[in-house]
Amino acid sequence: MTILNPAEVLKMIPQQRPMRFVDDILELDDEHILGTYTWKDEDCEGHFPGYPVVPGVKLIEMAAQVGSVGWCIYHIAKTVSPAEISQLVGFFTSVEKAVFKKPVRPGERVIAQASFGDAGYFRGNKLVSEVEIQFHGGPKDGETVFLGTTAGMFVPKNTEGN
Repeated sequence: MTILNPAEVLKMIPQQRPMRFVDDILELDDEHILGTYTWKDEDCEGHFPGYPVVPGVKLIEMAAQVGSVGWCIYHIAKTVSPAEISQLVGFFTSVEKAVFKKPVRPGERVIAQASFGDAGYFRGNKLVSEVEIQFHGGPKDGETVFLGTTAGMFVPKNTEGN
């Protein structure tokens, strides 16, 4: 059984720029995960020229990267080695009850917290979590940006190219 720390989990999240929306994992345990990201100009390119706003699909992707992929890596590591995890690939599989409460602009930092809540679970290679994203720092600190339930799962990488 391996208990990964936040830095180890962050390193194992497979998404990379320009599709990685997790800068840091601040907390991580059996009951929750906290990940942060500061949105960049290029994350919003073309999304409302003159008034750039983070696209909702990218907020959902952040929620999935923290709450489904990162947290699932942590839980899977309790049963298989990090080397075995590297032979898996994590996929975002669903979002439910997604609600966007506030627009997010470039330069704003947010924090995503995922927990099991009432609807979540971890079973085998699948994790379902309730995720809340809030502004982190600045004048909007603590205001909710997004609420939703995300799911993801890990499957073996297809090394044959099929």
